[in-house]
Amino acid sequence: MSALLGFAASAALAQILTNLDNLALLLALVVATGSRAAVGGYLLAQAVVLAAAHAVALGAGGLPLDWIGFLGLVPLALGLRGIAAQLRGQGGSEQPVPARRGLVATALLFLSLSFDSFSVLAPLLADSAPAFRWAGLAGAAFAALILGMGGLAAGGLRRGLGRWAARLEALAPWVMLGAGLYVLSNSGTDLV
Repeated sequence: MSALLGFAASAALAQILTNLDNLALLLALVVATGSRAAVGGYLLAQAVVLAAAHAVALGAGGLPLDWIGFLGLVPLALGLRGIAAQLRGQGGSEQPVPARRGLVATALLFLSLSFDSFSVLAPLLADSAPAFRWAGLAGAAFAALILGMGGLAAGGLRRGLGRWAARLEALAPWVMLGAGLYVLSNSGTDLV
C-alpha cells in the first residue's frame, strides 16, 4: 500500500512540476478573464492529457514488454533539450494573456502547454503494473485538481506567485530527465 501511495505521490509531483507554466498562465487568466473559463479550461485540458496518457499506457500493452521502457526516451530527450535551452539562456517565453475566451478556447490554450506533462505521464503509466498505473493516474488527477483550485484561490496574488512559479518552472526539464531515467530503469513498479 505504501508503494502505491509513493507512486501516486511521484506522479502528483511530476504533474505539478510539469504544470508550472500552466499555473502561471492560469493565474494570469483568472485575473484577466475571470475564473470560470480559466479554471474550467485548465481542468478540461488536464483531463484530456491524463486520459490520453492513460490511453497510450493501455495501448502500449500491445508492445513487447522489453520495449515499453524505451518510451522513457521521450521525456529524457525533452528534459535534455530543456536543460540545454536553460544553459543557453533560452528559458520559456512569456505567454501573452489573451482577451476574454470561452471554455474550449482556454482548454486548447492549456493543451498547447501540456505536452511536457503528457510526455512524462504516458511512459510512466505505460511502464507500470495496472495497480501502480491507477495510483499514478489518481495522484496526477489529484495534483491537477489542487493546482486548479490553487489557481482559483490565488488569482488575486498573481504578481508574487508569478515570479515564484517562473523560478520553479526551471525544474520542469529536470523532472522530465528524472522521469525518463526512471522509466528506462527496471523498478518495482514495472510490468516486468
